[in-house]
Amino acid sequence: MKNRVALKLKYSDRLFSLPGRISHACSVLPKFGVIFLFFCTLSGNLLASDHQFEQANQAYSKANYNFAIEQYEAILADGNYSPDLYYNLGNAYFKTGKLGKAILNYERTLVLQPSNKDAQTNLSIAKVRTEDLIQPLPPFFLARWWRTLRDGLSSTTWSGLSILLLWLSLGGFSVWLLGKLRGRKKQGFVVGIMGLLLFLLVFMLASQRAKTEAYSGYAIIIEKATSLKDAATADSPEIFQLHEGTKVQLLDQIDNWYKVKLANGEQGWLLDGVFELI
Repeated sequence: MKNRVALKLKYSDRLFSLPGRISHACSVLPKFGVIFLFFCTLSGNLLASDHQFEQANQAYSKANYNFAIEQYEAILADGNYSPDLYYNLGNAYFKTGKLGKAILNYERTLVLQPSNKDAQTNLSIAKVRTEDLIQPLPPFFLARWWRTLRDGLSSTTWSGLSILLLWLSLGGFSVWLLGKLRGRKKQGFVVGIMGLLLFLLVFMLASQRAKTEAYSGYAIIIEKATSLKDAATADSPEIFQLHEGTKVQLLDQIDNWYKVKLANGEQGWLLDGVFELI
């Protein structure tokens, strides 16, 4: 019995809807001048993206997947993105048989929202359909634990927690310095030290999570087939063929050649254009 991909659409209003006050600001532009010009422009852009998103979802529901892809990609080209947008785009590409693009967008969904169960399920099923079934090396357990912890929350949430812990630490040290009772001073010192240590830990998590969200360092093969080369030249020996949907880690670059590493540790060179960054 074949696994079926949970290709249900996501209808997010967090990125493409507008607060009513922004739209109202446009009506009072003469009173407040150009200070609202930016917000009015933003209002129009976001409303247009919202309309495109709805059009794309409707097209997908009617099995017009190519049109849905065009609309989703147009939204991304305008600089808008969200986990739901990448997820829906991945589903549309999957329906058209483009496994590389489908996997790419499921991976992008999980960069922004690692706990997205639907994207995890669809990614697993899409990977089974790829030609390169590469057995990954088992990660070191501490690295796996740290990555799981880091990806548990967004960079924004981790940053907010770090600020709270910093204030907690400052409050504890304030009690230690200014308190009159010896017991309270001890408690303040302990709270200050613990808060400071936790702040440093959470700050590191926030920093690494932000870097991962901005640049994962990984890419997906989008060509049907391409050669993994032994060196950064077209006439170098071919190690073997890679196919669409395979995930690679980018290590180095020479001109338009990229040194990559596969999940099993194998390394080689790929020509620019055969993959897309996650």
